[in-house]
Amino acid sequence: MSGVQLVRPLDVLDGVKHVRDVGILKGALTGFKNLNRLYTVKKGFPLYIAGAPHHGKSIFAKQLLINLAKSKGWRCLVYMGEEGGAVDLIGDLVEMYIEKDLRKFRDSGFENSQAMTDAEFLEGLKWVDKHFRILDPDSVVTLADGFTLAAFQQLAASEPFDVTCLDPWNDLDADLTLHGGREDLQLADLLKSVRNASREFNRVDIIINHVAKIHADKKTDSGKRYQGPAMPSEWAGGQTWFRRAFTMLLVYRPPAGYVIDDSGVPIEEGEAWIYCQKTKPKGVGSLGMCRLWWSKTSHKFTERDELGNVFSSFGR
Repeated sequence: MSGVQLVRPLDVLDGVKHVRDVGILKGALTGFKNLNRLYTVKKGFPLYIAGAPHHGKSIFAKQLLINLAKSKGWRCLVYMGEEGGAVDLIGDLVEMYIEKDLRKFRDSGFENSQAMTDAEFLEGLKWVDKHFRILDPDSVVTLADGFTLAAFQQLAASEPFDVTCLDPWNDLDADLTLHGGREDLQLADLLKSVRNASREFNRVDIIINHVAKIHADKKTDSGKRYQGPAMPSEWAGGQTWFRRAFTMLLVYRPPAGYVIDDSGVPIEEGEAWIYCQKTKPKGVGSLGMCRLWWSKTSHKFTERDELGNVFSSFGR
């Protein structure tokens, strides 16, 4: 078979010795100390993120992109079809970088004392322009063959991006007739295409998916029913994601104000639980869960140490 390589173990002695002496190299740090225990961002491999509606998966993805651009200087191609138009998304990114409100006036019409200055606004916009390119959701309707994975990958190949983000997965158009109407076979082929593109361009391709689980299957201490975190098999598309995906992160927002575990402490507003449900390739992370807290005033996720003190890994 043309292009297929058979490797003799002694031919890669240096590489095997490096693993023996140094260990498997992890990827780039996420910007969150606790999340780094579960996942590091390794080029050449995709990342899959899922969550129920309004659980913060898109906000989490934006924060991860901001952190990677800050720490590594990575360039990002972003499509987010549920975050408004390109102007809205750029405004979000500027807020997350400057860590202040973009808008000078509140909805009430009063001046917003938490707004960034004009100088900070220009600083943030220039920084976002340096590191981000936005695929405007309003423009994809003009694509002749629809908004397909192939169309997105063609755009991603047009510039040397380090990371792409496609949110949500179900915005893509696809023709099931090519797979006899079988969604599972189509999904398996598409995920293989994502994997191949990540490897070919040495990128991290981030795919955002919904979860299929919608029922409230848990109860708080007071008896209120709520939706627990989805299992990997409960991602939209089912078992195919778990079989074919690489690292899978679930963003889960527990019910604020209620006690749901043995700690006896109510869940705080803005608290998010990040689950690593599958880790691949070897060495990038481990299975488990960590907690983050969203701060509306600074437009970023924060962490807490063992004493409950709030901290954030990155500043401007």
